[in-house]
Amino acid sequence: MPLRKGEHIRVLWCPFAAFPARRPALKPILFRALLSLACLSAVPQVHAQADTTFTVESSAFADNGVMDRKYAGKNPANANCTGDNVSPPLHWSNVPAGTNSLVLIVSDPQGAGGLGVNHWMAYGIPATQTSLPEGAGTGPALRMGQNSIGKPAYLGPCPPKGTGMHHYVFLLIATDLAPDALPNGLTRAELDAAIKGHSKGAAAWIGRFGNF
Repeated sequence: MPLRKGEHIRVLWCPFAAFPARRPALKPILFRALLSLACLSAVPQVHAQADTTFTVESSAFADNGVMDRKYAGKNPANANCTGDNVSPPLHWSNVPAGTNSLVLIVSDPQGAGGLGVNHWMAYGIPATQTSLPEGAGTGPALRMGQNSIGKPAYLGPCPPKGTGMHHYVFLLIATDLAPDALPNGLTRAELDAAIKGHSKGAAAWIGRFGNF
């Protein structure tokens, strides 16, 4: 029987040494019956093990999958920003013990010629919350820090043509900070300093996007 993820089989060995080396003569059928009874404990025992890994995912694209253009940036003055600037939906599970709030940082390490672009920072997300709906990056419900153009909002991808596929990292950090511990409008450097020493774990999901 094939096993499901997170299951394993434990088999108890049935040693022939359990029978005396100088056992009395037995009819083959009787001997096999006794051997079967002695080996009943060797039946496989399946133990289900729940996966407790902290994960973040998006239903809009696979991990390392291509993001739809609607999640790209929108700016009529920039030929590389032809999307709708809608933040993708996210959901997560198995938040580490001791977590009080979550921090989301979305960045493009390849942006700005390798210096990186900060696309979205949201924090103060309660530990009891398990998802963000599509479009949450432009609403008032979240505490948000400044993106790379200085606005507290989601900034969709606008990679220059000819630079290939960029990788957008959706990094979710579990912290022991209270949901109201951090003010709106932090810069990336300020947020990094504020959560230093408070992380309980992190998970990431990657989306790709390029202009060709």
